[in-house]
Amino acid sequence: MPRRPLSTATVQLAASIVLFAAAQLLLKRGAGAVPEGAFNFAALTSAWVWAGIVAEIASLVTWLGALRTMPLGVAYNIGGITHVLIPLGCWGWLGESIPPLRWAGIGLVIAGVVLSARSAAAVEERL
Repeated sequence: MPRRPLSTATVQLAASIVLFAAAQLLLKRGAGAVPEGAFNFAALTSAWVWAGIVAEIASLVTWLGALRTMPLGVAYNIGGITHVLIPLGCWGWLGESIPPLRWAGIGLVIAGVVLSARSAAAVEERL
């Protein structure tokens, strides 16, 4: 059976997930650039924070686009992959450590997302 091309909603969902994870990493980087004891509004002077805000807005726009044709339950379950991307991004880009128990949790989240995605694909095939 030939593979079907990815639907627009699937591409929008993937973009939303990646943009959301990127937004969190950028905001964390920007928040870390503010000196200790500075008022929180000082973070608005950071280009990292503004890049995070733009990524957050783009994530919302693509999320809304995906929800126009995709069931919320499917999108939300697959969106759980952000609980994998964000810690991995913090580990790889920000140099944060991931304890063994968190690695186990990341593995469980991946398993849950794979199971949800398979169920969603089965439902989509019937449509």
